[in-house]
Amino acid sequence: MPYKQIYVESDDEADSDTTIEPEPQPEINKEPEEEKVLIPLNKKKGRPAKTLEEKLAKKTIVREKIIYMVPDDKGGYTEQKNKQLTARDLKKIEERKKVEEMEKELGKKLLTKKNGKVDKRSIGEKTRTPAQIEATKKMLEANEKRRAAQKELKNMKKEIKTKEVVKEALNEVIYKPAPKQDIKPDPYANIKF
Repeated sequence: MPYKQIYVESDDEADSDTTIEPEPQPEINKEPEEEKVLIPLNKKKGRPAKTLEEKLAKKTIVREKIIYMVPDDKGGYTEQKNKQLTARDLKKIEERKKVEEMEKELGKKLLTKKNGKVDKRSIGEKTRTPAQIEATKKMLEANEKRRAAQKELKNMKKEIKTKEVVKEALNEVIYKPAPKQDIKPDPYANIKF
């Protein structure tokens, strides 16, 4: 169904203040112009499709290569592959050399940490401080003393127990007479045949 444009003039001029002069309005052609027909658009639902440029923009990968040029003795420049080494890089290189020497001595590959130092677990060294060694010695001595005390206590308990058993046995045999057996009356004693 086609839509028509309709122009409506308002009657607001009558209500306006008389002290204010109305601005001159451009003349409206009273001749009928061609009627403009407005057609409603059917919009598609969802996100609009990407253009070809947007699709290609994500797919293109830009690679940059950095070339270091070092001034020469002749006044020219020579290409250098690596940048200047920092103090951290030099320290890592020194650590790597130490690791290689140790690997040659031990004859096996050693594990390293991120900073380049050798992981001592791969060497097999037990890294114990002198304080730890002293603490272990003290602990072993304390364990020996405790074991000896427990052994003595156990022996004393055995001795006391054997003494009590012997006393009870002597009491029963010597000091307490054996109980006499009760004589049962003969059921046939009073019967005569």
